Order: sequence, then structure tokens, then C-alpha cells
Amino acid sequence: MNSKLPLSQKIGYGIGDIGSNIFIVTTGMFLLFFLTNVLKIEPAVAGMALLIPKLWDVISDPIMGAISDQTHSRWGRRRPYLLFASIPFGLIFFALFIAPTTQSSTATVLWVSSLFALSCTIFTIYNIPYSAMVAEMTEDYNERMSVTSFRMVGSTIGVLLAGGLAMPLVELGGGGASGFRMMGLVLGILISCFCLAGFWGTRGTRTIVTDKPQISIKEQVKIAFKNTPFKMLMSMYAIQSIAIGILMAGQIYYVKYVMKMPDSSVGIVSGVLFITAIIFIPVWVRIGLKLGKIRAYKLGMALLTLMLFSLVFTQPNHPWIFFTQMFILGIGFSSFQLFPFSMLPDTIEFDELQSGLRREGVFSGIWASGQKTAYALGPSLIGFTLSFSGFTHTQEQPESVVFGIRMIFCLVTASLFLLSLLPFRYYDLTESKYTEIKSRIHNRSIDTQ
Repeated sequence: MNSKLPLSQKIGYGIGDIGSNIFIVTTGMFLLFFLTNVLKIEPAVAGMALLIPKLWDVISDPIMGAISDQTHSRWGRRRPYLLFASIPFGLIFFALFIAPTTQSSTATVLWVSSLFALSCTIFTIYNIPYSAMVAEMTEDYNERMSVTSFRMVGSTIGVLLAGGLAMPLVELGGGGASGFRMMGLVLGILISCFCLAGFWGTRGTRTIVTDKPQISIKEQVKIAFKNTPFKMLMSMYAIQSIAIGILMAGQIYYVKYVMKMPDSSVGIVSGVLFITAIIFIPVWVRIGLKLGKIRAYKLGMALLTLMLFSLVFTQPNHPWIFFTQMFILGIGFSSFQLFPFSMLPDTIEFDELQSGLRREGVFSGIWASGQKTAYALGPSLIGFTLSFSGFTHTQEQPESVVFGIRMIFCLVTASLFLLSLLPFRYYDLTESKYTEIKSRIHNRSIDTQ
């Protein structure tokens, strides 16, 4: 078993997640704002327009995972899709931020929603095989955390590029519709370039050749949900992803209307949050090695929860307090980026012990469908909160809107992180149990030879 991977493969794999996260964060943070403040769509309608396309992911993600599980090519099971999806991914992202010249708000919503659905499908084709690669690259419990740390550095760089560049690019392009078109063009090019770099950077990575399962995708999904560690990990992560979706969609409204900062300040706020997240990934790796992934992850979630509760009381005349809170939030967010993705491959070994199959793609597809659906709930919840609070298409908002943003952005998200600890209590796939599982799988393979 080759447990240690070359540094070049880890870096190449990490680069592949930069483009994906430019897409995730730009659409998560700014697409709702694009609809409400540029295209003048009612917030609740805009939120639903971004939620409905994500429901397709519940179907498409596991299917894409199963397809990649059964793929045989000279590039392995996963890497062909990284190549084929890269250019369309950037092109459709650019098209998403071209404001349609329709006279009807209904037609505008349908246009943006349809393009968003198409871009989510291309994202699925790229990201599901990409995510499934970790379980194949190495079987070592802690080496997976190391590989995932490189991925999360890439992920956070993508988040930083999107959060830090989006609104400055909008201003550079003249603001409004033309500014968002400029932003879509630049970030679309970056998405395609980084995705292609992820394909080339993972040359020579380990892949596993498997026989085609003699059961349907539907039956494979049913079997997957008999995997208790996977169910608990996914339930916990899905609840947390709803909170993250709210934070992404709500940040620009919180900065603009609660903290009374200009739109361009979103880039500074994002910079503090995500640069901190990058810096602390190696710290969390060391904490994970010392305390174990489970205890370290709980510590990070406690930090996130505490800071979100504290944001309820932050006032616009104390910006230094706000930026300090963003710094500490970045430390907690770093753990959210690292641990779940390093724990997911461990649950796949548990499935192999139960089913005798290697189904990284199916599990990654189910995981991603839950994550993306949860993320999509964020803009929808923000949209309904804005509409219910009395949002107007003007610079100044009534106090009810400011209160509503505080409640959804701070209290609701903090409560969701607390709620996520309930299923997490039943996740017990520690390093010692994982080692035992690998030993049993190895012994079984020897017995069948």
C-alpha cells in the first residue's frame, strides 16, 4: 500500500478545487444580490429561483458518481471528467451574469434560473469525480487529512478570489449590469484555467479498477444509507451547510445594511475571513493529529457558534470589533473546510466492508447533492427574510430589514451549528476503528484469493 503521496500530486489536487469554489462562492454570495439589486427581482422570488435548480442535483449527483465509478479510461475513472467539463464550466458561468434584456421579470427569472441549472450540471460533472479521488489516492487515515488540507487550501484560495475580487471587478466594470458582466468574464476564465490545471496536476495519481456493480444506482443509494457513520456525517454536514449557505448569501446584505459599509468592503471582509482560514488549515491538521478528527472538528464548530452569536450585538460604529469577529470566524471556518472532507473517505471503507464494493463516486454524489441543496436553501431563506422584513430597492432600508438580517445571519446560523452536533454524537469512526476495518477488508481479500 502506498500511503504517502508525492507533494506534487497533493498540490495538483488542491489546485483543482480553486475553480469549483470560485463558482460556489460567487453564486452563493452574489447571485441573489445580482437578482435583487441589479435585476430588481423580488427577494423571495429570487431566492426560489436559485433553490429550484438545485433540486436537480439531488438526482444528478449520485448518477454522476455512479457513472464515474464505472468509467474505464487511460486517465482513470475520474480525471476524464475534469478535462471535459473545464471549458464549458467557465463559459456558462460567464453567461449566468449577462443581464438578460427582457421586459418581463418572469422571463428574467426563468432565464437566470435556467442558466443556473445548466451551470450546476456542469459543476456536477467536474466536482463529483474530483471529490471521489481522495479515497482512491491513499488509504492512510491521516494521509487523507493531509491531502484534504491541500484541497482545502485550494478551496479557500477560490473562496478568497471570489469573495475578494467579485465586487471590485463589478466596480471596475462600471457597476450594475455591465460590472457584473465584467466580473463574470474574468472569474469565468479563472474557473476554466484552474479546473484544467487540476486535471494536469493529478497526473499519475492512484486509481482503482473495479467491476461493474450488478445492482442499480437506486439500490446502491439505498445500501449507502445503511452506512451509519456516513448517515451521521452527512446529516451533520448538511445542517452546517444550510448555515454556510445563509452566511454566503447574507454577507453582502449584513455588510451593506447592518454594518453600513460600502459594497466594495465585502472584499475586505472576505479577505480577513478566508485568509485566516488558509493560515489555520495547517494548525487544524496538527490539532486533528493530536486530538483526533472528531474532537478537533467539534472544537472548530464551537468557535464558529460562539462568534456567530456574538455578531448579533455588533454595531456599525465599532468596525474593529466586527473585523476581529471575522478573524475568529475564519479560524472556525477553516475546521469546517478541512475535517468533513477528510472523514468522508473513511466512511467509504466502512461501506466496502459491508458491501464488498468500491463506490467512491456514489458516496461523493450523495454527499454533494446534500451539500448543494443545503447551500441553495441559504439564498432562499435570505430572500424570504428580506421580503418578510420589508426590503425595498433603495439604498436605505427600514430598521425591520436590519433586524431581520441580524436574526437570519447570526442567530439562525449559530443555532444550526448547535443543532448539527446532535447527529455528530453518533459518529464514532475513530482512527482505531478505521484501522480495524482496513485490516478486516485486507484479510477478506486474502481469503477470497
